[in-house]
Amino acid sequence: MTSLQQANEARSVKKHKTEAIKEAFSAQEAWDRLLGYATSGYSSISEDDRDFVLKSFGVFDRPATPERFMIRVRIAGGSLSVEQAMAVAYVAKTFGQDYIDLTTRQQIELRYLRIEDIPESLKLLENVGLTSYQTGVDNFRNILLDPLDGLAMDNIIECSPILREIQGVFLKNDEWITTLPRKFNIGINGSLSNRCNIFGQDFALTLAQKEGIYGFNLYLGGRVGAVAQDADMFVLPFQAKEVFVAVASLFKTYGFRDNRNKNRLKFLIDTVGMNEFREAIITTLGYQMPYAGQLLTEMQGGDHYGKIALNDGTFALYAAVPSGVFSGSDLLYAAQIAQSQNGAIRLTIEQNLIITGIRNEVAALDSPLFANYSNRPSPYMANLIACAGSEHCPFGVIPGKPDAITMGEYLSHEVPIEDAKVRLYWSACVKGCGIHAAGDLGFLGCKVPHKGKTELGVDIFIGGTLSGDGSEAHLLLKGILLEHANEYVAELMRAYRDHRKSKESLESYIARVQQGYTNPAIAFMMRWNRLIRNHNENLFLSCKHPYGSHVESDEIYRYGIELIGQAIGYNPYESDAALFEGRKGFKFDKKTLSDFIQPYAPIIEKMVEPDSKKRYVVFSEVVADLKEIDSYE
Repeated sequence: MTSLQQANEARSVKKHKTEAIKEAFSAQEAWDRLLGYATSGYSSISEDDRDFVLKSFGVFDRPATPERFMIRVRIAGGSLSVEQAMAVAYVAKTFGQDYIDLTTRQQIELRYLRIEDIPESLKLLENVGLTSYQTGVDNFRNILLDPLDGLAMDNIIECSPILREIQGVFLKNDEWITTLPRKFNIGINGSLSNRCNIFGQDFALTLAQKEGIYGFNLYLGGRVGAVAQDADMFVLPFQAKEVFVAVASLFKTYGFRDNRNKNRLKFLIDTVGMNEFREAIITTLGYQMPYAGQLLTEMQGGDHYGKIALNDGTFALYAAVPSGVFSGSDLLYAAQIAQSQNGAIRLTIEQNLIITGIRNEVAALDSPLFANYSNRPSPYMANLIACAGSEHCPFGVIPGKPDAITMGEYLSHEVPIEDAKVRLYWSACVKGCGIHAAGDLGFLGCKVPHKGKTELGVDIFIGGTLSGDGSEAHLLLKGILLEHANEYVAELMRAYRDHRKSKESLESYIARVQQGYTNPAIAFMMRWNRLIRNHNENLFLSCKHPYGSHVESDEIYRYGIELIGQAIGYNPYESDAALFEGRKGFKFDKKTLSDFIQPYAPIIEKMVEPDSKKRYVVFSEVVADLKEIDSYE
């Protein structure tokens, strides 16, 4: 463990100021203070307690709602009994303005609570086996499972017993309450599908097999902007707890405690290398572990709407909750459905809700729940994630939730589509709580300079996946005005609608298109087509003829040829091959062009210019010239 010790010492010269708060932290004393504040009132809360300590118990002061708190309720694996759901609904309706957020960690957030009501709210939750302990700051956060764990047709290993073993190690255990260097996310997936963002976790066990035996491959160090790395270790179900304790102990002992932006497990592993960290796990365990088996999580993930057949002969009914905006009243409706059919409730990482144990579908669908939250929504609303946003979070740059819902509604109207899966994930700031990097398309809130002002905007990402070993989305369009984002995305959705294979998901379509086009080429298609459509022209680009070179200059040339061919009816060079020096450059007869297109003619001509010193090399050059034209927006 020499490398780990050396890495820790190099990053321990100066500790972050929060470490002093944590060193003085006593869970019992902090809990007693929380109870005391309910009597003495909001103004008596110390700054350290308000900004850090109370978060250890999942109690968050929200400046956006002055003197009102949010409680983050730990819903282990997203599984709620009828009794628990009714208790949460009661707390929301009685103390929290009937408001609920469903989160990307299968949790529930209750908002608008006064400090005076916090103890009673927490007591009501504890009475039904729910807690908000350790759902904030430097703790083990809610453990993710497949929302259909133990029930799905493709579920091989039921993981809830493993969750309980691991959670039993740290929950309400003083040794682990707010003692980690940074937060630590855990996921366990025993299904062929990835319905729980398994590769986005610090500690991830996902279904694998080795020599005919089912178990898990271990992945470590996932976070926003980084997929977890393969630790090359095969873990049997009965070993999961011990392996977790080994990893957690190493992180607690050697993890960095200086720069909180670089304190997650990933940074420790990046410093010493995965091979070294794997050996440290084995040394801590005291026995050898086999190398990784065959990964079995291959099926595409995400929620599936409608009716879902379960392995016990019953069904599950899905309720789409766009952006997770929910209420206590609607949770009560869901609990009543589950109670009437001897079922339960499962929450998903896509902020939706599933009711299990359904035997009478007609009676269930007659509930007011499904009048408010569709069982068969538009594909744009079915897999729609958004974090709390600026309305509820001090870090939010954009509203987020209303923006995501507005986009879903816009696309449903402008580009209707059926039998499709479209995952649109929104994060209101760089903290990435909306897991934008895992979406087919991801949206990250930002500020955009525009005509001398600073406006709200988004960076748009493409190509995140939940299947296989997962992959992060990459930047597609930077600094797009929020009010224009819908129009840009609609252009990609039109291409998807018109050129996808039968029932092809957006994830699969994007992967196929990316085999033939670079991301800058896809982004340029979106920019150009939006420009043309907004001015009622008919000179559109497509991504239906992949060239595969992945050289931007080649793509620019072929896009130019495509535009010229539409404008004049033929290819002026009589070839789609790469350009050769010495040819005479093409020039439009301006009289044949509309008044709107004429200013853009020199740009199109430069896209196919034979002289390498005069033609465009990368798309950013083309976009820069487009922006110089007054009619471009």
